[in-house]
Amino acid sequence: YSTSFATRLAKCVRALCDDSSTVAFISCPTAFVAFQHINPLTGARLLEVDQRFAVLAPKHYIHYDLDEPDVYPPSLKGAVDVAVVDPPFLNEITNQKVAQTLRQILHSKSKLLLLTSTSVEAVLPKVYTEAPLGPLRSMPLQVEHHQGQLKNDFGCWGSWEGLKM
Repeated sequence: YSTSFATRLAKCVRALCDDSSTVAFISCPTAFVAFQHINPLTGARLLEVDQRFAVLAPKHYIHYDLDEPDVYPPSLKGAVDVAVVDPPFLNEITNQKVAQTLRQILHSKSKLLLLTSTSVEAVLPKVYTEAPLGPLRSMPLQVEHHQGQLKNDFGCWGSWEGLKM
């Protein structure tokens, strides 16, 4: 993400939290870093396959492998208040695996913020169907990448109405 977008995203997510919130950043380390830089939250977690981030934030890092969507710390089961997700692969299977994890770690009042390519927009209603995963709504947060490096248009979807920017 661009620095300006990561900052805007972090502020939007932080506005959804109180000091006791648990926030899971799944496959979006740049968003996690910006979030923790702006206003650190003890309950922020980065679920990421790249173990280099374990050095950056050892108390917040959780190794997460999409091919093992049921493997996560028991302490997260039904405990995540806000999830921010940027699936690493732009396909339905990846989104199904992420959704499998989300169904286990979110609770009935959780909020999901999904950032992904508009190329997979058609699969989102099939995968993110019921609360707290959906139905997803397009959010007014314009995703920007560093120096426009990605060729895909990206969008932002949320499981609730009224993202405050």
